[in-house]
Amino acid sequence: ATYTTGLMENGWALAITAGRRWAEEGYTDGTVYDANSISASIEKKINDKHSINFTSIYTPNRRGKSAGMTQEVFDIKGKRYNSHWGYQDGEKRNSRIREIEEPILMLNHYWTISDKTTLNTNVTHQFGHIGNSRIDYNGGNPDPTYYKKLPSYYLSFDPQFNNESEAFDRLQKFSNDGQIDWGSLYLGNQSSTNQGFTDAFILYEDRNDDKQWSFNSILNTELADNITLDAAVNYSTLKSHNYAKVLDLLGGSGYLDGDKFLFTDSNVSNPNRLVYEGDTFKYNYNFLSTTYDGFAQAQFKYSKFDFYVGGQYGKTTHQREGLYQNGNFANNSLGKGKKLDFTKLGGKAGFTYKISGKHLLDMNGAYLQDAPTLRNSFSNSRENHNIVDNLTEVKTTSFDASYIFRSSILKTRLTGYYSKIEDATEVSFFYTEGLSGLNDTETFLQEALDGVDKRNIGIEFGAEAQVTPTIKLKAAAAVGEAVYTSNPNVNLSFIGNDDLGNTVAFNESYGKASLKDYKVAGGPQRAASIGFEYRDPKYWWFGATANFFSNAYLDVSAISRTTAFSVDQGTGIKFPNYDDATARELLKQEKFDDYMLVNLVGGKSFKFGKKYIGFFASINNVFNETYKTGGYEQSRKSNYTELLEDNSRPSRLFGPKYWFGRGTTYYMNVYLRF
Repeated sequence: ATYTTGLMENGWALAITAGRRWAEEGYTDGTVYDANSISASIEKKINDKHSINFTSIYTPNRRGKSAGMTQEVFDIKGKRYNSHWGYQDGEKRNSRIREIEEPILMLNHYWTISDKTTLNTNVTHQFGHIGNSRIDYNGGNPDPTYYKKLPSYYLSFDPQFNNESEAFDRLQKFSNDGQIDWGSLYLGNQSSTNQGFTDAFILYEDRNDDKQWSFNSILNTELADNITLDAAVNYSTLKSHNYAKVLDLLGGSGYLDGDKFLFTDSNVSNPNRLVYEGDTFKYNYNFLSTTYDGFAQAQFKYSKFDFYVGGQYGKTTHQREGLYQNGNFANNSLGKGKKLDFTKLGGKAGFTYKISGKHLLDMNGAYLQDAPTLRNSFSNSRENHNIVDNLTEVKTTSFDASYIFRSSILKTRLTGYYSKIEDATEVSFFYTEGLSGLNDTETFLQEALDGVDKRNIGIEFGAEAQVTPTIKLKAAAAVGEAVYTSNPNVNLSFIGNDDLGNTVAFNESYGKASLKDYKVAGGPQRAASIGFEYRDPKYWWFGATANFFSNAYLDVSAISRTTAFSVDQGTGIKFPNYDDATARELLKQEKFDDYMLVNLVGGKSFKFGKKYIGFFASINNVFNETYKTGGYEQSRKSNYTELLEDNSRPSRLFGPKYWFGRGTTYYMNVYLRF
């Protein structure tokens, strides 16, 4: 619902919008959804030169997340399956809930300095939190898709490890249920308490509470009839408090705060600490970031030729402040770490050449040097101050050129683009086996890539034709390629045991990952769409589109493409069974199948006096197409011997995890305007 007053005689104006959307679950099983929104804006026109506006936006939302799944899980349970939930007291309960509650308050001052110059100054404050819940455990892994619970774990070409009877039992159990057993978690905690131990399971959330202030002042002035100047100064500061928070003890009486594998404390100043609902535990730190920059752009307009040129300069600082002294990194976790300084530098230019009233040429180019994100600046921010190696500004170069044709019947645009990203960093976390060369067979790694370069190049075309007063035809196509253009450096951090059995923190370089020419994952790199729209003079309309997608790829594992894949890290010698041709096949990037989606949409409106009532409805994926929207290689088996063995099984234990698109879905909206 929306209510607006417009500008009233007393110089005030008011606009309020409120909405709510909710669902017990979406297309994927167990994905609860609850979203609310309200926006209020009030403005006072002081005089012809000054006005002040205050705007507030509050959009809390809460949704259940869905899980990626291996091909084995998909074959058994189908595309609507979600391993994150289970029944509790007859209701579906999702363990992975994402909650966002970050209000925005904005104060604007508009100043009309003269007929040719305006100044807009604003101050914005955003605060609140983002939380992502999950189960933590000191007992068995409660995930129903944990590899030891699946049929494939009991099937092997090696008769010594083959148990078809157990595999069949697991198949039946997973087919008939395959969800989190909340009741067993409560019973497990009761059993632990009765035996004098701390809780085995809790529900907690990874939480960040942000406080961000920003200031912007934007000047627009007309230097001449055909020359306009835009200039701005910006300042922002962020304090992001990151920690884990206990949500539910699941019937238990207290949970031990520490590393369950290495038996170290999360905070050595508070050893052997038991935590309860609402407590902070596990990790606790602040991200501190400050940015200031200036921007100026001049625009020139002539009868046949328009062009602009602009530039930007600024500074960004990042810093980590540890609030816990982590037991694994007691000398490198508490207090403020090193302050990281980055320079923001950019320039852009472009022009439009008007061949005629119907034909235009448009070209744009830009270069931007900016700070890496906070997340990709620190290799393991939850536990220590360590910085990603060779950290520097990320450089982006882009260029695009378009031919535009516009007439009363036909509108078309043909665009070619090129962009390059250099010196990016990427940080990820995963378990792996058989890699470290240490006594541990299973290791939790922090992987930091530096020197990541990517290139995007392609052509896009769009056309719209009003063939009759009531019928419009639409078409679009995009052919592109997104690839890695460098072999980034790989640095691994992990806690393991040395040859003497001592617990040691390792930080080791694994050389370069051979990622060059691999495709960048992130959706189809080729797409086409064709459709029509019919609008009847009696205020009803109908449309249909057929959409074609291809050249989407699986996200590849970097560590599997280092020398650690072919060389035993314990001995430094290549694996005796290593074969180049087999290795190339194992490391070949998976390309997803092409697919087509047909969508229908239509609506009608009615007028009753000054009131309007209308609706529109849509059906997406009419033919219930099954398709993959994304996925990634698991890095659990990251050397040749381990990966070859996993691929030789009847069904892989650690195959890629995929996300699948929705089947046929329906939507309807009804509105009233008065």
